Amino acid sequence: MEDHLGIVYVIQTAQQFWSELEDILRVLNEDEPTLSLLDSTLRRFLTLCATYHEQYLQSPLQLEHAFGLLLDSELFQFHSERMCENIVEDALKTTDPHSLFIFFNTLYFHGCRRVEALRNQKRWHPLMPLLMDHILVEIDPDTEDTFFGGAGNRNSVFTGNVPVPIEVKLRSLGVKLLYEVCRVQKLSVQELRIFDDAFVDYLFDLVEQTRYMQDDAFNYSVIKLIVALNEQFMVAGLDTDGKKPAKPEEPRNRVIRILLRRASMSQTFGENMIFMLNRAKHTPEDFCMALLILKLLYILFTTRELAEYFYTNDLCVLVDVFLRELSNLDDGNESLRHTYLRVLHPLLTKTQLRTTPYKRPQIMALLESLISHASVRDVTVTTRRLVERCLSGDWCVQLKASQPPASLVNPPSSPQSEMFSPPGNFSTVSLATTHHLPNPTSKLRNMKFSKSVENLGARPESSRPPPIPRSPLDQVRHPNASTISLSSVPLSSSSSKTSPPAVPQRRSSSAYVSSDISSSGSGSSSSGSSAVGEARLLPHLRAPVRHQTLGYVPASSSLPRNIEDNVLGQPRLTRRPPPAPPKRRKPPAIPTIHNGVTMYPIKSSEPSPLSKSLKTPSGS
Repeated sequence: MEDHLGIVYVIQTAQQFWSELEDILRVLNEDEPTLSLLDSTLRRFLTLCATYHEQYLQSPLQLEHAFGLLLDSELFQFHSERMCENIVEDALKTTDPHSLFIFFNTLYFHGCRRVEALRNQKRWHPLMPLLMDHILVEIDPDTEDTFFGGAGNRNSVFTGNVPVPIEVKLRSLGVKLLYEVCRVQKLSVQELRIFDDAFVDYLFDLVEQTRYMQDDAFNYSVIKLIVALNEQFMVAGLDTDGKKPAKPEEPRNRVIRILLRRASMSQTFGENMIFMLNRAKHTPEDFCMALLILKLLYILFTTRELAEYFYTNDLCVLVDVFLRELSNLDDGNESLRHTYLRVLHPLLTKTQLRTTPYKRPQIMALLESLISHASVRDVTVTTRRLVERCLSGDWCVQLKASQPPASLVNPPSSPQSEMFSPPGNFSTVSLATTHHLPNPTSKLRNMKFSKSVENLGARPESSRPPPIPRSPLDQVRHPNASTISLSSVPLSSSSSKTSPPAVPQRRSSSAYVSSDISSSGSGSSSSGSSAVGEARLLPHLRAPVRHQTLGYVPASSSLPRNIEDNVLGQPRLTRRPPPAPPKRRKPPAIPTIHNGVTMYPIKSSEPSPLSKSLKTPSGS
């Protein structure tokens, strides 16, 4: 390489290349730099990078490191304006694509560090047509995918076999530079005329052409440029008073006008736009990108012809993104939260989601949580207004009307119900409020019951045992015993005056010994209970009473009085009679041999006199 000073550089290794870059910048620290020395140092550095960038600046990391050395030097730390003017001047004069690639990269990395460098309209106005020319270069998508798959992928290491063409590099860099300029500047209507219909339409074609590329960075860069242009046209289309014109015949927004024409041919644009919003991180760059996408979504949802531009599945994904971001955004991103709320209302009322419900209870709960607890945290007026607008939609009004009142779901508990309700009750609906519910009998008929705890309160009346009036002994409970465990009941010598109807229980032999059983009143008393004397429980035979589901003894006057009663005064359960033993089968017939003849007796016939004589011993 020979620079403008006649110095020839021969670089054979990467170590020599990086050493020469450092030596060029080290000259500024030896002597007091003059303007000519500053300009010549910049040109030597850029020329060396342009000559050997295909060999030693192939990956984005290498490019970032090389230009980091330049931006950290005295050239850009104290003379950045002059250096930028020199780069723009040389870029407008040269036709070498390799030099242009280095010039544009220097401006790009400098603008990423200092946003003020991108806001100079006087500097960028002559460069914008040049960048657009490099974007409009036709490149075969299959060929470009091959190059980017081998070298352009950020996650891969370049092998050196397939170098990336300089036209592909310039087009990708031109898209990124135009996006950064349109993101930070406010272009006037005259300045936006350079982005004509043909250029915007070509950007949509690029999105569709590069949809199957392995490296999707370029596809996303084009989408970001489109949403940035939409922001520029949207702001430029406003009047001086900040209001939109009254019902124009055709949208002034050029991006929307082009998308109206080719809505059926630009499905990839909508899909990838939602994907980018879903993958956005909590960084300032991604926050800006998400804000631009949300503004375009608002226009699409509020435009009648484009309200159903997205597929229903994509809209469901968008609802999930809204739920996640609205709950995760902190108070420092209030403007982004307001934008999400502004877009949420037309999303639920203008698109297919107005007839296809999706996570409506979750959306309503999230919206109500944003304005609740106003006494504890600050709720701005804008947030409350936007939330109330979303809650006033038809979907929310219908959802609230379909829900039961809070008094039926959680009825107020009375002291009487708390006193007589057993502890550990797993039923979720009180019996006192069942008359408010709409006839649950029809639902219970076809219900398949299980022994799960959740289904204890849903058993039909036909399968339940008869209700048992409570007695004073039933109120005595043990925390680790059953409801009527006899081991936890203190026995007293005095018998209860009244006895509840009998609960059938298994009769355990020799488990209980009852004495002094009163037999007065052989018939049933007026209260329908039998008198029970003093009962004694053997200490070594104490066992909990087991409930049975078969063989209940009804408490009626027709029962004999000689049935032993348990300690609680309840008749015992009689054991079922044992089954009859099976009939024993007769042994098989045993043949007899007489004079060499085998004889078999006939089962159905009686033994004949001949057979009896044969069985008699001959000596008798």
